[in-house]
Order: sequence, then C-alpha cells, then structure tokens
Amino acid sequence: MEIEDKILELLKKLKIIPNSKQIYIQALTHKSYNFINPDKPHYEMLEFLGDSVINYAVSKVIYDNFYKNEGNSTQIRSLLTSTSSLANATKKVGLMNYVLLGRGASEIRENNKLKADIFESFCAAILLDQGFEKLNEFLSEYLYKDVNFDTEKQYKDPKSIFQEKIQTFSTSNKIHYLHTKLADGTFRVDLIWEKKKYGIGYGRSIKEAEFAAATNALNIFAETEEK
Repeated sequence: MEIEDKILELLKKLKIIPNSKQIYIQALTHKSYNFINPDKPHYEMLEFLGDSVINYAVSKVIYDNFYKNEGNSTQIRSLLTSTSSLANATKKVGLMNYVLLGRGASEIRENNKLKADIFESFCAAILLDQGFEKLNEFLSEYLYKDVNFDTEKQYKDPKSIFQEKIQTFSTSNKIHYLHTKLADGTFRVDLIWEKKKYGIGYGRSIKEAEFAAATNALNIFAETEEK
C-alpha cells in the first residue's frame, strides 16, 4: 500500500477529512527516513509545535474541569503530558504502524520517547490542518478520555502511593531512585527497594522518570496481587 493510502486509512479511522495529506506524512516521518529520501521533511518542527499546543490544551481542560482544586493542577498536567502518557496515547491510536523510518532504524519503533514525539507532531498536524477544536476532540478521545477530574485521589504522586503501599506490609521503607542520563538527553530511573529493582521509568526530566518508575513498580505489584 502506498504511503498516502496508508495515511488516508488512518485519518478515515480517526474521522479526519484532510485538507493536506502532506502535513500528516511529515508528522509521521522520522529524520532517519531523510537519508534515503532527502526531499521528505521530517517530524521534528511539528513536534516542537505539538509540545506547546498539547500543554496548552491540557492546561485549558484542567482549568475548565478542575479549577476548584488548583493545588493538583500542576500534578495532573505533568501526568497527562508525561512521556509515558503520550506514548500510551500513541499506542491507542496505533500511530507507530504508520511511522516512516530509515533502514536500520526499526529498533527505535518501540522507544517511548519517539512515541511521545510522534504523538506531539501528529497533534500539531491536526492543529494546522483542522484547527484547535478538532485537535481537542482528538485529545479528548485518546489522551484524557478516562480522566475523572472530580476524583482528587487519583492524582496523588505515584512515589507517595508506592511509599504508602510498602509501609502496609514492611518496616523497610527506604526507596532508592538511581538516575541515568541517556544519550538523547532524557533520563532513566531504576526504583530500588530492599536491594531489588522494582520499577524502571523514562522521562524528559528526573522527576518525570521517577514518577514513571514508581508507576511501573505499582503496576508490577498490582499484577502480582492478581495472581
């Protein structure tokens, strides 16, 4: 199937009638693809725009729905705009099935940072092609559809939740977060408790990566409890 046909298939699924197919192709083109197709623009400038517009859209929806609890506003925004949240949204949409990568770059297709970047660039494409209202519909469906803005508890710091959880069955509550700065400028954090690794997280800041590691550890605990 031709690239344009695949993009149209995706847009049809998302109920988007494009004014420009090219902006979506650009949004889904990794820079590695330029080595074999130098005339094809890649996603990075759209990602730059998408990062800002997602922050605005999320801030606006928080203001509209959660203004009575301003103390949690920053926490909610951090969670919704985190690398893991954006990567998860990319997975929901299935965007990585349409990303154009260069030869030898296929191994990065599962990279969460790339998934988040692609989601940002795709959002910018929707904004430029369809306008903010359509973008907000898209975000409502794929980024914050399951957010309950009336439930304050669900936005508690995952590090605090993990700390409280282990205190219920252990006197050893010293948790270590080991930080590693990666080559692309992002961070990896390993959550260590009782000399064992319980969670791994990635993020654009140490704080974000720590939250992701704690969330990962909580998910692992939940899976263990279900067995």
